[in-house]
Amino acid sequence: MQLHHLRMTAIGPFAGTEVIDFSAVGRAGLFLLEGPTGSGKSTIIDAITFALYGKVAQESADAERIHSHHADPREIPVVTLVFETQSGLYRVRRTPRFERPKSRGTGLTVQQPSVKLWRITSPDDLEGGELLSANIGECDDEITRAVGLTRAQFVQTVILPQGEFATFLRARSEEKGKLLEKVFGTAFFRRVQDEIVESGRLAQARRQGAVTEIRDCIHAFAVSAAIEADRRDSLVALAQATPGDLDDELAQVVDELATRERHAAKASREAIEAHQQMADMVSDAKLRRQRRQRLLELQREDESLGARAVEFDRLRAAVARARQARPVAGAVRTLAQSEAALKRAEAAVATARARVLPEQRDLTTAELRVAASTTREVVGALTSAAELEGALELRRTRLGELRARADRTRAALGSVTTELESLPASLAAHEKSLTAARHLHSLLEGRTSAAARAHKQLEAATQEAAARSRLPGAEERAAGALIALRAGEARLASLRQARIDDIAGELGLTLEDGRPCPVCGSLEHPAPARPTPDAVTSEQVAEQEERVEALRAEVTAVTDRLAGLRAEIAGLAVAADGLDVDAATAAAQRAAAELAASLQAADAVASSEATLAGLRLRSAELSERSAELTAEVARCEHSATELGERLGSDTAVVETARAGHPTVSARRAALVEVAARVDALVDALSRRDAARASVAEDEAARDSDLAAAGFADVGAWLAADQPVEWIAAREKEIADFETACTRVKAGLSGPELADVQLDTLFDDIDQMVTLERAAKQDMEAATSEHGSLRSQVKRTKDRVAEIRAALDRHATCIAETADAVRLGQLVAGNGDNQLNLDLAKYVLIRRFAEVLAAANTELARFSGGRYSLEHTDAKQGNAKSGLGVRVQDMHTNQVRDVGTLSGGETFYVSLSLALALAEVVRSESGGVDLGTLFVDEGFGTLDPDVLDDVMHTLEGLRAGGRTVGIVSHVTELKSRVADRIEILVNEDRTSTLRVTA
Repeated sequence: MQLHHLRMTAIGPFAGTEVIDFSAVGRAGLFLLEGPTGSGKSTIIDAITFALYGKVAQESADAERIHSHHADPREIPVVTLVFETQSGLYRVRRTPRFERPKSRGTGLTVQQPSVKLWRITSPDDLEGGELLSANIGECDDEITRAVGLTRAQFVQTVILPQGEFATFLRARSEEKGKLLEKVFGTAFFRRVQDEIVESGRLAQARRQGAVTEIRDCIHAFAVSAAIEADRRDSLVALAQATPGDLDDELAQVVDELATRERHAAKASREAIEAHQQMADMVSDAKLRRQRRQRLLELQREDESLGARAVEFDRLRAAVARARQARPVAGAVRTLAQSEAALKRAEAAVATARARVLPEQRDLTTAELRVAASTTREVVGALTSAAELEGALELRRTRLGELRARADRTRAALGSVTTELESLPASLAAHEKSLTAARHLHSLLEGRTSAAARAHKQLEAATQEAAARSRLPGAEERAAGALIALRAGEARLASLRQARIDDIAGELGLTLEDGRPCPVCGSLEHPAPARPTPDAVTSEQVAEQEERVEALRAEVTAVTDRLAGLRAEIAGLAVAADGLDVDAATAAAQRAAAELAASLQAADAVASSEATLAGLRLRSAELSERSAELTAEVARCEHSATELGERLGSDTAVVETARAGHPTVSARRAALVEVAARVDALVDALSRRDAARASVAEDEAARDSDLAAAGFADVGAWLAADQPVEWIAAREKEIADFETACTRVKAGLSGPELADVQLDTLFDDIDQMVTLERAAKQDMEAATSEHGSLRSQVKRTKDRVAEIRAALDRHATCIAETADAVRLGQLVAGNGDNQLNLDLAKYVLIRRFAEVLAAANTELARFSGGRYSLEHTDAKQGNAKSGLGVRVQDMHTNQVRDVGTLSGGETFYVSLSLALALAEVVRSESGGVDLGTLFVDEGFGTLDPDVLDDVMHTLEGLRAGGRTVGIVSHVTELKSRVADRIEILVNEDRTSTLRVTA
């Protein structure tokens, strides 16, 4: 990582804008950042860290302290940093959370932090570039990804701030591991380790699955074989211990089941034979009893048929006479029909004779035909008069319609005339209304503005009232927060004082005879101080400091909200123009009413204009309509006069044709009816004569058929005649009787019943049936038992095959997963791994050993060969082992913990480790390029010889293209480092920069 450009405005003691071009000042590879204590040297490092991570370098410091209190309160504090990593060239611009004066009114408002990140193509591009994001979270993630280090790792490797220079040296193993993994890019080995371990875990799971499958198969075998739980569990244990012996145990269980199945098969066969014998005996007894019953039934039926033989002889004779009478039935029916037709014809003649005129009743058929013809001629002569009579009513209706139409037209003409006369007054009234509406409409724009102003005033007054109701609560909360803060600060002050008083006791615990006191240097300690029982620890002070910081934040928040609320009330009062809610409501209602009137006037203008246009159009239409109605009245009166004259002459002709009838049509209809009745009488007389002739012919044919059939008269025939259905039914009864006689005789004489003895005794069939059912139940039970055992043997053999297959799959699984399981255990630090180190930690240890080797080269120069660093994997408390560091002291030939080093020793040991880390990483291509290193203070703790060695080492870094910035106020360094960033303190205690490159 390389820094190119830093720009700060209103940051720390720098009230204005300061610019540092690191490309120029760091060209020699070494530059000095110097200035008086408190002038702002560490502020520059804080600005770099803040620009990248939104926090300052020291973990315990608040990022908001970076805001300059010397700058104009309206000035925005901002840091812009251009930096380059392996991912590209970036520019980041970040502002902290700060307070600024409000734009309107008095008081302060809180400005939240912001950040923007660009990707650029040139280090000198301070304005353009591709904006990547303006979201704080997204920018922080992208910068961390690009740099490759978190803030904590950054200040341990790139920027070593005051108080945290030796953090990496004293860090725990897991913390060193996380940093080294990031720096060296060894996450690949962690991922490889995780994948191999996961593969081993999956292989173990696969093995366990195979074992589970064997156990499940044995359980299924136990269910099929119905063995007890203890024996099942012994089989499971045998499968896990010695799978080779399991097959013999399974075969023994199957043989036991097969033996039981054979015994059951023999019992089943014996039961089937016993049941068959008993069933045959029952069947034979039932058959003999059924034959005896059949013989008795046939004998009884034969006696019944013999008793009915005489009855069926008489029935046969009756059927024969009925069949003899059937040929005469047709002639008898025909004669009956002819006689019925003659009776109907004579009745029709009587009816028709009664309907004709009295003078026509005794006429002959020829005379009746002449009378009908004469009547029809008169009917034909009346046709034209009937048509004229039908038209008379239509003409009268037409005359009435013409007269009514004339009356309606006259009425319509009167209405049109009345309306036409009233239009001038209506036109004048609407024109007056239109003028008034246009005046109201002209006020619309002004009233709209007035209504909007009144509405805004009402909203402001309403919001002001609501805000004033919240003011007492806000003031109460602010007062409570201030009281709590004062109490917390008082408590913090007392704890700090107590802590200072107890430090002497803690120092007394470290004193040893013969070793100098770190305060006075004395080798004798006659009365060392001791901690009091209720001593205050630094943790208690830190906890109280955190509480006070939280209380301060709370006070800031509530006071900001109170100031904001008061400013909001003042602004709303101005917006409401001093009106309260009631007054603003009344004003808004008045303005709304006036605006509504103007809006309605706009609608009235359009309506009135449309109405006037309609009235003028109506006047023209009425004038035209009046002329049309006058002409129509004249036409209707003329047509009515002509139609009345024609109607009178035609009415006289029709009266003559009626000849006393109501209408001509009525007279004509009466004559048509007379002619029709005469025709009906003629037809009735003709049909009667034809019916008389048919009766005579049918009587002759009947008498001939009676003689041919052998009947003396009609009475004899009627006694013998029967319907066809009766004959068929009786013949069927006769046939059924003859069939039954034949069947009974055949049964009695057949061989089936020839040897039946009616007096023979039979066995107890019911008892035999009971025995047969018991034998059947025994047979079914034995058969079921045999079938169940046969199925059980088959299922058990199938389960044995499944167990053998599962054992084969388990053996295959063991062979296939052996490498994966062993490799997973080795990589995870288990199994055959004698070092008990996982792969990722092993790689880090090897890389860390390289770092320690490089650090010892510089450390030997700094310490005059006294100290060297060595790796240790010893545990400290509950911490994990693997990346521990110890110091080998060549003067005392002892191994020391890094915590026993003095301040100067800690500085150059930590510097050696930091330089070595940067050198090793730089020599690699897969890690983070630590191209820039800042060291904040520590040089004042070095003696001249060690300082000279350190400077020679730092100056030698330029050959590798790296840059080291030294932050110090040590005067001797000014003569050693030519490139400097000098901080000048002004009279007003603000600072400015002077860059010498």
